[in-house]
Amino acid sequence: MMPNITRGDEAPSLIRYLFGPGRHNEHTNQRLIASHSGIVGAGGPHFQGHGELKALAQEFDAPWELFDVEVADGHVWHCSLSLPPEDGVLSDEQWADVARRVVDEMGFSEQSGKAPCRWIAVHHGRSVKGNDHIHLAVNLVRDDGTKANVWRDFPRAQQICGRLERDLGLRVVDRDRGTPGIKRGEREAAKRHQRPEPERLTLARRVRAAAATASTEADFVLNLRRSSVLVRPWYAKGGRSQVEGYSVALRPAKGAKVVWYGGGKLARDLTLSTLRRQWPDSDPASAVSAWSDRSAAPARREPGTHLRDESAWEVAAQQIADVRARLAEVPVTDVVRWCQTAHEAAGVLAAWSARMEPDRPGPLARASDVLARSAQRPMQYRREPLTERPGEMKGAGMAVFWARTGGSSAWGEMLLIQQMRNLMRAVHDMHSARDERDQASRVRVEATGDLARLQQARQQMAHSPGALPEAGSYRQPSPSVERGEEKGTNHGR
Repeated sequence: MMPNITRGDEAPSLIRYLFGPGRHNEHTNQRLIASHSGIVGAGGPHFQGHGELKALAQEFDAPWELFDVEVADGHVWHCSLSLPPEDGVLSDEQWADVARRVVDEMGFSEQSGKAPCRWIAVHHGRSVKGNDHIHLAVNLVRDDGTKANVWRDFPRAQQICGRLERDLGLRVVDRDRGTPGIKRGEREAAKRHQRPEPERLTLARRVRAAAATASTEADFVLNLRRSSVLVRPWYAKGGRSQVEGYSVALRPAKGAKVVWYGGGKLARDLTLSTLRRQWPDSDPASAVSAWSDRSAAPARREPGTHLRDESAWEVAAQQIADVRARLAEVPVTDVVRWCQTAHEAAGVLAAWSARMEPDRPGPLARASDVLARSAQRPMQYRREPLTERPGEMKGAGMAVFWARTGGSSAWGEMLLIQQMRNLMRAVHDMHSARDERDQASRVRVEATGDLARLQQARQQMAHSPGALPEAGSYRQPSPSVERGEEKGTNHGR
């Protein structure tokens, strides 16, 4: 059950919309299923005609009109509550109970110990996309003229929906993952500029790849610049001796504006303060120097021979296998450890994708993205220290970015994909044990879909080394390969 909240001052317009045909004539049998006791408008539950709708809006708006109270962002709080299509439908009685619980737990009713707010709940049935849903409209001016508190209303509504899902036996929807949703405008901009995906997704993976292949904060900054990402630091007040945040951007197309995204707007685990936890031995002075140097991207440094050798792939696969073995002893309740593991695994896949899928995201990119969601700590765990020293997969991250391809590397690459899929299975099982079915399903789909086909393709290449593509030339395998499953503008700082 997902809430969507908006605010405004036009109650009559909203009520006409709720009882009207909808933008695409999708509203059928729209009816009032619950309301504040003071709303007794004639014409219910369907309210048809201008006179009935006007009278209903007047009853709803009465306290706001009477006390002439100004409410920042609007006195009408509008929340739609929808079910995923696979959850079917709820009865009017069930939805009415849902509406009353939301009103009570948001503090809009008498149960708050204050005067109640006026509210209505309207059931529309299934949307165009098949989601059964209701609309809840609340007048934030209480019956005594005081104003309701809507501070942090969205996360509060999400928590309420989580409790309702468990109480009603519904699918527990993944929420509070800290990876901002992509807005329609971002998708339209990507299409307009002929990018394969919105800039925010590309930037998030490039930041993950830069972090996964860095041993210090200064390395991280240099890696970002080598990946053709525009970077700018946010300095603490009083000078340029301390960096407290950063923004990144892709180089814009000719005539387009640069759009900057702060680390926290990419994902919660990509803020500078969070990334710094994985570089405990980083030299602050060197880091500030790297941030301050805005010259052209530095020359690419070659790693040691052991990382450039084809055997590095098998070493990396063994490292991931060792991490997977240690996870068997980690309880699913150790949220911090599981989030850190997912963060590092997403970084390894992001680094691999940056090398093998540089121009168009493929299965490695999608697997990185889904693990990135698992890496986000719920609110109550954000400040907890790491349970172990981070960097368990640092070697694997370096290997996928530097190791040679060709000859015998296909076998090592196949082993590494296999071990990454095994690790994803462990993450899937963790989510399932926590009843986080939505995220568990995302992980399973990526681990058993294109990533499995990529593993099969690499296994086939191992028997024909001459067919192995050079780094950067990978394209998604043909869909004809049989599906298989393994056994066993400025957007903040």
